[in-house]
Amino acid sequence: MKVIKIEDFSKTKCRILLEDTLPIVLYKKDLRRYAIEEGKEISEQQLHILIKEILPHRAKARCMKLLQSRDYTENEMRNKLKGDGYPVQVINEAIEYLYGFHYLDDRRYVEAYYRTYRNRKSRKQILLELQRKGITKDDICIILNELISPEEESEELECIRGFLRKRKYSDNEADCTEREKTKAYLFRKGFEVNDIVFCMKNFEWKNL
Repeated sequence: MKVIKIEDFSKTKCRILLEDTLPIVLYKKDLRRYAIEEGKEISEQQLHILIKEILPHRAKARCMKLLQSRDYTENEMRNKLKGDGYPVQVINEAIEYLYGFHYLDDRRYVEAYYRTYRNRKSRKQILLELQRKGITKDDICIILNELISPEEESEELECIRGFLRKRKYSDNEADCTEREKTKAYLFRKGFEVNDIVFCMKNFEWKNL
């Protein structure tokens, strides 16, 4: 198979464009190691070693390094590997490996994310942020419905009261304009209007 073109991918990597297959990204030092040159042939055996052995090993190592600092969703990890230039088949193998050893678990990610932010963000805001991380709305809702107990339902109201305390809101002293501004502020945070009105009614931050 002929090497059509070699172009810079980053300071240390380059993209190799090949005949009849997707491009691959290698370190520049790999060009010397595997005698890869523009316009020259690369054997099927050599290509097999790169795609089936070298790149999968590197992709898995990259994933493990990323997971040392925090959890990732499947979508986030796929985007990271794609940004590093790994071909689809290598990414799929790395993702399968992570699931096989439970290094990757979107359910665990949703549960941990909810427990971290449930007292600081509305449920709707948490839902939207998890969707942006590539988890489907249906999957998130199923997990949250199983996770949230009747006692935790009241935490949504306490979260609203926390924002009211930060704003030093007093219902007895607030005029119509301040009430509407406060409602709009909390609504933008993702809270339900009925919950907002319930918490604002007779709220006095000085007494808390």
